[in-house]
Amino acid sequence: MPIISVIIPVYQVEKYLKRCIDSVLHQTFRDFECILVDDGSTDRSGDICDQYAKIYSNFRVIHKQNGGLSSARNAALSKACGDFLCFLDSDDMLHPQALELMLRVAQETSADMVSAKLSEFSTPNIEASAIKSVITKTMDQDDVISNLYPSLFGDISVTACGKLYCKHVFETLRFPEGAIYEDLHIYLDTLMSCNRIALVNSALYFYYKNPDSITRSNYLVHDRFGEFQVREQYISFFRNRNLFTQAQYAENDYLTFFMRNYFAVYLRYPQLHENLKPDVVVFKCHLKDILRNPLVCKMRKMCSVAMLLSPRLTYLIARKCIPDCLIEEMR
Repeated sequence: MPIISVIIPVYQVEKYLKRCIDSVLHQTFRDFECILVDDGSTDRSGDICDQYAKIYSNFRVIHKQNGGLSSARNAALSKACGDFLCFLDSDDMLHPQALELMLRVAQETSADMVSAKLSEFSTPNIEASAIKSVITKTMDQDDVISNLYPSLFGDISVTACGKLYCKHVFETLRFPEGAIYEDLHIYLDTLMSCNRIALVNSALYFYYKNPDSITRSNYLVHDRFGEFQVREQYISFFRNRNLFTQAQYAENDYLTFFMRNYFAVYLRYPQLHENLKPDVVVFKCHLKDILRNPLVCKMRKMCSVAMLLSPRLTYLIARKCIPDCLIEEMR
């Protein structure tokens, strides 16, 4: 049985797929299986997967109807044989030593999750320098949850990629199908499934700045409003544990996301006004707490009220004073 299962969901990525798979093929650690999930691709992606599986016995392919990223990952999770799991998106790449170094850290620290740094690239390929050693920081679950904001959210990125998980973390946990930002939905659940988490200071995962990504694509095609509920759950999660400062950070985060999408709908997509109304009602319920939140600056508090009365005028103010609340496609 392989020690590590690398899971790669594949959909319409014939342009990038070979470099992604090759980054797994060229790993210094060899005791792994790679599960390629062809999620109903209509280009040559499925054929490319089959070519690798014919040549390399530790590569397997699952062909399925299109169901989205979460569906593809879940299909692989039910077939994975490794003691550890690693998720890789099909337009991204692993550092050649990624599996070796993350596994070493997991074994030396008894961590249930090893989280490495991520590095963005936009060129056709990258040259990765050899890493002689890595510096690690190990934290238990309580430390992580109590200090998630403001810094650990950056150190332990929300994405499921760039990490090595003990298989038990996903024993019952699955990705939510039909949602975008699916990693955000299960982020807290993965942390709560880990007794110990290790952070690695080296970039072992390279993510491609892809203009065709779902999170960058047409606003009308992919409903983003489902994320409001997730952001609210973060607030409740911390309040229920009496971590009130963390809850205030989560509330500030919720406000930023809501303002971006509120401006997007009222300035660009008026056809979505009715869809947004239930979330506006919920937002108004949070408004009193937002106005009392010491982590929310005066300008954000003012805009959070003013945008409900005059979105267009408020946006003109916000774009100068609160740049992180800009409409997503304008960032």
